Amino acid sequence: MSNPIASPLERPVAVFSAVLLASLLASVAALAGVTTPGTQASIIAMSQKPKSDAVSITYAYLPKDGTLDVYALSSSGKMQKTPVGKVSLKAGDHRDVSVSLNSAPKKGERFEAVIEQNGQPVAHPSDKAERTFKIL
Repeated sequence: MSNPIASPLERPVAVFSAVLLASLLASVAALAGVTTPGTQASIIAMSQKPKSDAVSITYAYLPKDGTLDVYALSSSGKMQKTPVGKVSLKAGDHRDVSVSLNSAPKKGERFEAVIEQNGQPVAHPSDKAERTFKIL
């Protein structure tokens, strides 16, 4: 017969073990590249020194095939009407994506990266600051 009086440490140890197991399972899923349905498009771009006429987008996630477009920004921060560069990407995670621009960017110029599908910009839940960058 088991002891009906549990040690004062048994419950905290059980809770800690459950939290640790859940964390490990979540980490394994993330490392395996498992995504959940409905994951939204996202972009991270950093200020950078250009490589000739190309810029590098640090990270992009596309839920469906589409394009990663780069638009110049005016001095007031308004996005221009046509992209200055674009690259087609398959659905999924992409890192350090090189985008060739129409001309070599100049120091101080600002750009915004946008994901488009079927010629239309995809709504981005992330902060606009994560998608904008400056040429150093």
